Amino acid sequence: MHDTGMNMGQLAMSVKQVDDTIALARTWSHELLHATENYDMERIGEKLRGAMDALGEARAALEGYEEAIEADHNAVGTVRLV
Repeated sequence: MHDTGMNMGQLAMSVKQVDDTIALARTWSHELLHATENYDMERIGEKLRGAMDALGEARAALEGYEEAIEADHNAVGTVRLV
């Protein structure tokens, strides 16, 4: 636990859960895209492609989150009782 009360392990697990959820949504979108291609459903296919691109960008934005958490954890000063 950090001096400010933030549990860094829980924070990392929560961010990983967000990343995993985004990855799962992208996988589902990809599978649905293939289904729409099989039935020549171009308009919804375009929407799914856009969603997949956005989800890919979201995952890319989270790359290196563990290092960022560690760097922030180390950068925060400590609280001293006087």
